[in-house]
Amino acid sequence: MSCNETKKGKAVFNGDCKCQNAVMRAYNGLLTAGTPEPRALEAAKIVYSYHHPEDAPDIAALTVERWVYAEHFH
Repeated sequence: MSCNETKKGKAVFNGDCKCQNAVMRAYNGLLTAGTPEPRALEAAKIVYSYHHPEDAPDIAALTVERWVYAEHFH
């Protein structure tokens, strides 16, 4: 099941996604290890896509970026 639901043609995030921890752990772990941020973000997108191959690449990227950058919007 996707972390995004389609409502009226728009992708809406499902807040109960169980893969979010794996995605964030990959991203933060790579940053901690000294990996450049763009590479850590790409790895996080790969982890997400592994869990949700049904999502289009642009939707997967948007979902991961929302999670990664969420703290910057508050």
